[in-house]
Amino acid sequence: MRATATDLIHLLLALPLQIVLACLAAAVAGWVRGPRSPWFRWRFALLAAAVWAYGLSMPATANALVGWLEAQHPVPAEAALARLGHPRTVLVLSGGWFRPTPHGYEVMFTTADLQRIDAGVALQQRLKARLIFSGAPLPDGTDSVAQHMAALAQRMGAPAESVAVETRSVNTYENLAFSTEAFQLRQAQPVLLVTSALHMPRAVAVAGALGLQVLPYPCDFRAETPGKWQLWVPSNEGAAALEGALHEVLGLWAYRWSGRA
Repeated sequence: MRATATDLIHLLLALPLQIVLACLAAAVAGWVRGPRSPWFRWRFALLAAAVWAYGLSMPATANALVGWLEAQHPVPAEAALARLGHPRTVLVLSGGWFRPTPHGYEVMFTTADLQRIDAGVALQQRLKARLIFSGAPLPDGTDSVAQHMAALAQRMGAPAESVAVETRSVNTYENLAFSTEAFQLRQAQPVLLVTSALHMPRAVAVAGALGLQVLPYPCDFRAETPGKWQLWVPSNEGAAALEGALHEVLGLWAYRWSGRA
């Protein structure tokens, strides 16, 4: 019962659903009332807008695109990890964000960011690898997200002597380029690359353009198994998920166009 009530509240607060229903209501009014309705001349445009808004905001659309992106690089089997030679290196691309406060910038982590750190620490402990965190300097230059990720990794059990950071990069290309340069990664065995599964296709493409051999180790999988009725109802989450997936697709195209992937 509680889950049903929560779903209903989400539906009531879903702006995309309200937009779809409003467009449909106006289009129907235009047809039913005919020329007397102010919406009569706009009925086809309103119907098209409703269909467009529905397609973009239902989670099923985003889920299909997210699932396609995430399926490109599955988690490697244990046998693939066992074949890695020495020394072993794990490169975790920065997650997290920062916000200004009266006392300076504060670094924040989401669940997705914590999954990247957890995956990196687990690989470091299992393989006795060097663990590198890369990127996201604060605007004032005093700190970086990578340093906070490294500090949390040490609190989770990664030995301090096995943890390193790259603190200059501000995007995926720089994450990989600056880390490759700073830690001579082209001379290493295949680098275990840790990032969100949604982000992995772009990261692997960049690594290939840089001549860096990587073994993708995705985490933070977001695609859901089709079948839930909620996937077919427009929602705020559906629109946000589609934005995230399109960001990766467009980002990959932009990198390829510029020769960075």
